[in-house]
Amino acid sequence: MSQDQAQVLSRGTNCAVVQLPGRAFPGIHLQGDTFAALQAQLAEAARLLRHDPGDRAALDELDDAVRQAERFLGFYEATLSERGIQRPY
Repeated sequence: MSQDQAQVLSRGTNCAVVQLPGRAFPGIHLQGDTFAALQAQLAEAARLLRHDPGDRAALDELDDAVRQAERFLGFYEATLSERGIQRPY
């Protein structure tokens, strides 16, 4: 097991922006249950849309997952901006 220490740049409700040693840019750390729920939501939407591409409930689930990812990305971008770190993209 590595003894490297990561620097937590900012903590959110279910995520944190973390700088790992040796990495040029910080990453987003998601709680395992949060990531598992997001993955399950995306997988279910994909399953439903394969069966019926116009499934409104599946599209709503997909839209919700996209909004959640946008919130994580917004938190990440705000943290980088506050610390004067350029985005890696």
